[in-house]
Amino acid sequence: MDNKKFLKKLNILYVEDSLKTAEMFTKILKRMFANVYTASNGKIGLQLYKDNPIDIIVSDINMPIMDGLIMCKHIREENKDIPIILTTARNETDTLLEAIELNINHYLIKPIILNQLVNKLYKVCEKIQAEETKNLLKQYKNVVDKNLIVKKFDLEGKNTYINKQYEILSNYTKDELLGSKFDFDVIKDTSIEKTYEIWEALKNKKTWEGKLKKRTKYNQEYIVSASFSPILDFNNNIIEYISLSKDITDSEVLNNSLISEIDTYKGDVTSKRHLLNEYQNMVNHSNLLVKIDTNLKITYVNKKFLEVTNYDTSDLIQKDISFILSNLEKEDISLILESLIANKNIQKIVTFKNEEAISYINFNFTIIKDQFGNTLEYVALGNDITETINLHQEIEDTQKDVIFTLGSIAESRSNETANHVKRVAEYSYILAKKYGLEEKEAQLLKIASPMHDIGKVGIPDSILNKPGKLTQDEFHIMKSHAEIGYEMLKNSNREILKAAAKVSYEHHEKWDGSGYPRRLKGDNIHIYGRITAIADVFDALGSARCYKEAWPLKKVLDLIKNESGKHFDPKLVDLMLDNLDDFLLVRDSYIDKF
Repeated sequence: MDNKKFLKKLNILYVEDSLKTAEMFTKILKRMFANVYTASNGKIGLQLYKDNPIDIIVSDINMPIMDGLIMCKHIREENKDIPIILTTARNETDTLLEAIELNINHYLIKPIILNQLVNKLYKVCEKIQAEETKNLLKQYKNVVDKNLIVKKFDLEGKNTYINKQYEILSNYTKDELLGSKFDFDVIKDTSIEKTYEIWEALKNKKTWEGKLKKRTKYNQEYIVSASFSPILDFNNNIIEYISLSKDITDSEVLNNSLISEIDTYKGDVTSKRHLLNEYQNMVNHSNLLVKIDTNLKITYVNKKFLEVTNYDTSDLIQKDISFILSNLEKEDISLILESLIANKNIQKIVTFKNEEAISYINFNFTIIKDQFGNTLEYVALGNDITETINLHQEIEDTQKDVIFTLGSIAESRSNETANHVKRVAEYSYILAKKYGLEEKEAQLLKIASPMHDIGKVGIPDSILNKPGKLTQDEFHIMKSHAEIGYEMLKNSNREILKAAAKVSYEHHEKWDGSGYPRRLKGDNIHIYGRITAIADVFDALGSARCYKEAWPLKKVLDLIKNESGKHFDPKLVDLMLDNLDDFLLVRDSYIDKF
């Protein structure tokens, strides 16, 4: 649903102690939301939350009687998921880490810019819609649990989840089943080969489907139609397996009887075709389906595929299969085509983009053969995993938003600009990639490097903003910001904040061991610290401030050359000088304005 229309269905709580600010934004919010509840402090806001159906909260932090953080703590005790946007002034940096632990969704620095607030509200709106979809999927799961036999097992084959339908059919209790092997109740004399086939398929990240004969606790035989599938994480690693089964004992008895009749009436092709159509209809309703001929041309797409990807049938029929794979890397497209030609099954996540949205489909490409083993066609069965990927991206974006906000505020206390941390982040990323770090690690440093001076929140303003030279005691206090930042971040379980702790602790260490706080030397300094050190100095010297002029580029480069092997890692100095144009492009893209 359109964000504007969706917001009209929601109620918002707006907590702000500034009467002028509250009046201005309340008028705007009333045009956007169904109902707007306003409060001048956290105590009133908390009561309004308890008395009314609130969907979104926007609150200031510093307020009389009860501040925004205390109010949010009380609300989080009752509702850990309600979206909260906090507004904060620059002198509130010491509270932002506490806000992270409260799982605050977004942050805005005062004075609030209307477009920024609206963008944050739209992001929250999208998350609420995603949660509604997630709830709907949960209901679908409950329907599956009530109508199918569901079992999960770990990488060793031990049962980790059994639903009620499994207990009823097998006569075993959950306690008896959990921890046992997934195939313990399979009739061994008829299914040992199938058990081997299942394991081979699962270990190769494929789905196995077929029939199994099993025994109940009281040795009664029953037959199930089962589907075994691996569950993969975002790195395509198997984390567990799941089996969905249906009791087909009665239908198998009936089918065996029908088969005898079909063999008697061999001319009755219509009945067989009808049965085939029924199975095809079942697949069509539960999966995205694409059929491909042996020339790798698309011959059929089902309705569900068209709904998710927004294609028309006429766009696809007789097109080469590579047409719907165009958003993949060339290597991945080649791998799929080579696998199909070699009659090998393959699994791949495919992205579909259109004007309205981006969709992610997890496809299993399978070969269909005749009774002689000849390839008839290829089938791509897919599951729509868009919601899962989008929710994962939402978490990453929120963490990046928090990190950049903290870094910007820390720098602003020492008269640095927000563009300083942006440039340092980009310089750090370039150096990391040129140094040979993997893309994931380079991106991690790019996000963490803006936090290099976060420890300055613990340094008095009288020292941070002193116009003249610092005394020996004052400089000793100033140097403590590296350790303060490390202590603030070191205990976090979040990968980004762990990286930021290393950056904060070691970006003032020097290659020759003369830096601080621990006088580390050479490769004993973490690569994050070494990279951020040269990125920070290059930007600080080459950028103008309200209190100083920028150094000429030649003077900056001369200093960096002279400090190679002293202050800076020589390899990083060479990489910067050899790729100077890349750094200058970043510098010219983020120009400070005073």
